[in-house]
Amino acid sequence: MNYNSLLESKGFTLNQYPDAALWELIVENNEEQKRHICKIFNAVIDDFMDIADIHTLILQCTEDYTQCVFYYDCNIWDMETSEFMRCVKKI
Repeated sequence: MNYNSLLESKGFTLNQYPDAALWELIVENNEEQKRHICKIFNAVIDDFMDIADIHTLILQCTEDYTQCVFYYDCNIWDMETSEFMRCVKKI
């Protein structure tokens, strides 16, 4: 399945790196968007942690939509493509 249109409509860009091309959505200075994405991806934010404490939130998958990850600060979760795209649709 081709997810290009979905990813582009949600703000992802296809970035070229020496080893791979990656679809990425990087959120750094938008606490409301971070909170929304964390909720969609069922991220457990500790009670003592404020969403503003998350400096960088990244959604990423390879150009062929495999190797999908949800990442914030030093926390990373590998996800199946279908689950990842289901969450992306809700953004």
